[in-house]
Amino acid sequence: MGSKRNLIVMGILLVGLVALYLLTSRHRTNIDTSGGFVDLVPGKLSTDEVFGIEAYRGRTRDKGLTLARQGDAWTVTSRFGAPANVNKIRSLLGNLESLEGEVRSDSPTVLADYGLSDSLALHVVLKKESGEARLHLLLGKRSGNGSFVRQDGSDKAIMASTNILGDFGIWGDETPDPDPKLWLDLDAYKVDREQVSQLALLSGGKSLELKKEVSQPPPTTAPADSNAPKTPPTYEWRVTKPTSFLALKTRGDGILGSLVAVRARDMADPNVTAEQTGLGAKADRAVLTLSTGVTDTLLFGADLPSDTTQLYFRVAGKDRVWVVPNYIKQNVFKKPEDLKPQ
Repeated sequence: MGSKRNLIVMGILLVGLVALYLLTSRHRTNIDTSGGFVDLVPGKLSTDEVFGIEAYRGRTRDKGLTLARQGDAWTVTSRFGAPANVNKIRSLLGNLESLEGEVRSDSPTVLADYGLSDSLALHVVLKKESGEARLHLLLGKRSGNGSFVRQDGSDKAIMASTNILGDFGIWGDETPDPDPKLWLDLDAYKVDREQVSQLALLSGGKSLELKKEVSQPPPTTAPADSNAPKTPPTYEWRVTKPTSFLALKTRGDGILGSLVAVRARDMADPNVTAEQTGLGAKADRAVLTLSTGVTDTLLFGADLPSDTTQLYFRVAGKDRVWVVPNYIKQNVFKKPEDLKPQ
């Protein structure tokens, strides 16, 4: 009698466990157990095929990144139409083209857990010449060295092997709005330093001028067709104004190095006035004379009202106004005594 009662109790427990399993299984994420990797991007991507790139958080695009291509030139249209860093764009397209991953879920109810819901994810859209979307991916939370990704219109959460968020400067767990400044080509001025033969520095009504004095190496006795390395010419810096003396070469090279590759931190708002930038007739300026006879004039303006460690900068004859570190100006405009040998 007791054994029969035990069997009945065990049967009830078994039915209860089966019912509990069926109830909880309805809420489980549907895991893809097929294994292997899937490609997230069909076909090939190139800068010739893509005419626009958008990246924005959620479904609102007002704070997002917008890049556009015209011919071979790319611009950051969401940052005053400033020139874009083409190498960075190519790197992004290359990473996207090889993007693959493992399907972890195909249930829409858990997309938010992966950071892949429409409102949480970072949307990345590549556009064709017609303006249609060539590719629309949603980037979610990071996972190891990769991140969770899904294609727009699909509920499949895929753990990608590459962290595309890193291309947008996002390395933490949060997914902020993408910063357009990271995509700017910040080379405000660049020239081959070997081409510069003279410098004229004008600041505060005072002028300091330097000239390269080049010395050719002594003639060699090696045959003309010899593969022996040729000795390059050497040079010294001579201050020619306000007085004439042979300058300390490292000091002259230091000034030259600060001028031949001016790297900006941002592009200024084109609506900023000349009075605000200080880039008018009274601006400090550095004039570089090149071996070709061409002269380039670099203008250093006022400090930013919001940050005195940065100032306005412009190349004469160019419209764009840049924001550069103040220390560049400090490294350029020296007193004559600063260049004298110890």
